[in-house]
Amino acid sequence: MSENIKDSILHWFTIALMAIVIVGGAAMAYPSYRRGQALKIQEAELKARIEEKKAEIAKLQEYQRRFKTDPDFVETIARQNRRVFPGELVFIFED
Repeated sequence: MSENIKDSILHWFTIALMAIVIVGGAAMAYPSYRRGQALKIQEAELKARIEEKKAEIAKLQEYQRRFKTDPDFVETIARQNRRVFPGELVFIFED
């Protein structure tokens, strides 16, 4: 009977030790998991910003192309910035 008690204690000790190892491993892995999740979120935000910048670059490239090929566009931009042709009479109404 003494042998049976020793086997039972050894069995429960082994189970407890395995549970401690599993819980300890999970506790050690959790910070890495959280860091990985945070990095994935950051990566998604950076990709979104990259796409915004690509759209902005495409818009600026379109402006450059229009400046080279579209005289009406150049005149519109110049007038928005209060530029005039030489000798042109301009009336500016201030609010």
